[in-house]
Amino acid sequence: MAKKNVRKIGKKMDKSEAKKWVKNYKKKYPHKENPNVTYGWLFGDDIIEKLLKYDGCEGIWFFKGINDEGEERLVMFPADADGNVLDRKMKSLGAAAINLRDDEFDPADDSERCPPNCPNGL
Repeated sequence: MAKKNVRKIGKKMDKSEAKKWVKNYKKKYPHKENPNVTYGWLFGDDIIEKLLKYDGCEGIWFFKGINDEGEERLVMFPADADGNVLDRKMKSLGAAAINLRDDEFDPADDSERCPPNCPNGL
């Protein structure tokens, strides 16, 4: 099997189909019945650009996590050309990054959540 070009993973999609997918999710998990559901996360371009500038970064992994307060969060990790999680001290850590101490890598969080901070138009 040919190796995938990490930089080429993902593609633009039709705006109406994207909105439909979000509406389908909201319909399946209505907030009134699922008050802890998160529909989306907003990150600013500063943190995204910082992750993309990581030495050897070719993409970004997005993982769901749960913080100490029990809230579902989205965490981003820079990825290398093979899709492994990157670390500043060691070029590539692969799946082992999940088991590292917090001070050994620079993931990103601190996003705005929807709800309560939902955008118009979706």
